[in-house]
Amino acid sequence: MPNRSVLEYSLGFEVYNFELDKVFREIAGRRARRVLIQLPDGMKVHALELAREIESKCGVEVIVSADPCYGGCDVALDEARRLSVDLIIHFGHTPFLKVEESPPVIYIPAFSELPVAGVVEKAVMLLRPHRVVGLVSTVQHVHKLGEAKRILEDRGFKVVIGGRCGRVAFDGQVLGCDVCAALSVMGDVDVFLVIAGGDFHALGVALSTGKPVVVADPYRGEARDISKLLKRTLSLRWSCIAKARDAEVFGVVVGVKPGQAMIEAALKARKLILSYGKRCYLIAAREFSPEVLYPFEDVDVFVIAACPRIAVDDAHRFRKPVITIGELRLALEGFEGVSGLPIPTILGWS
Repeated sequence: MPNRSVLEYSLGFEVYNFELDKVFREIAGRRARRVLIQLPDGMKVHALELAREIESKCGVEVIVSADPCYGGCDVALDEARRLSVDLIIHFGHTPFLKVEESPPVIYIPAFSELPVAGVVEKAVMLLRPHRVVGLVSTVQHVHKLGEAKRILEDRGFKVVIGGRCGRVAFDGQVLGCDVCAALSVMGDVDVFLVIAGGDFHALGVALSTGKPVVVADPYRGEARDISKLLKRTLSLRWSCIAKARDAEVFGVVVGVKPGQAMIEAALKARKLILSYGKRCYLIAAREFSPEVLYPFEDVDVFVIAACPRIAVDDAHRFRKPVITIGELRLALEGFEGVSGLPIPTILGWS
């Protein structure tokens, strides 16, 4: 992990390593004059401090993006071009897009400085009686996976760190929509330990692997089993699928953010719906919320052709059922239509 600068400690950036020295070098090396900085909501409390320091050290104009930022798929390319920005500094995520970005984007993972030993120790009792533990984390904690592995091995567990695959940059790293690191070792482990804040990433691992999952949360200082959350989530998913099976009018909602513009998948979903004699409308959206979809009263079920976690995590917020493309296939074609497909594909995550 990159060393912290004295400047970062003096600013009070105790939780995250924002690699300011690297940021300064990139701005100078690219001769940028106007910079846009993006941070996920949990880091935005530091945005103005970062902007002030970058302006002071580099003599550039800094614009802070106030819009929500959900991942490396959510880079503010359109906004940056509209604002004549020379460089985007994207904090909190690793590269996701498979296209050349214009303007260029510098990704700063913002590794967490929070200790993990205490929460890993707390997880030990929840991991028993399992013997082989699969170990993964969000990007903020990948540099602590080795330490966590040693702690668990000292407690008698065999530990396997997930591989580097899919769209991640590090061994053991998982995204909300890409848990390939966990899938790569699921056949070798009995249970997963996910080091992350909140339950978002752990739920993705549980849904994709079908294995028990425990979270070690350094931000709350606790470890917890997510089996009850998984049960509630699956119950809601099956309810939405059942309603989709009887629906007559579908709205396929395609995202327009750089990493969520799944227009080809949306068109395939529309073709499938029409082949069953149903009606279908294509809808485009940048942000997904009940308010955005509220006017479309004629639609019985919305199919998300964007981030699949919108359907999985936010379904309870919407008045109408919201499903993934994989769940659409399950609703219309039944188990025969998805036979042999991996769980992430059924969920619409791949």
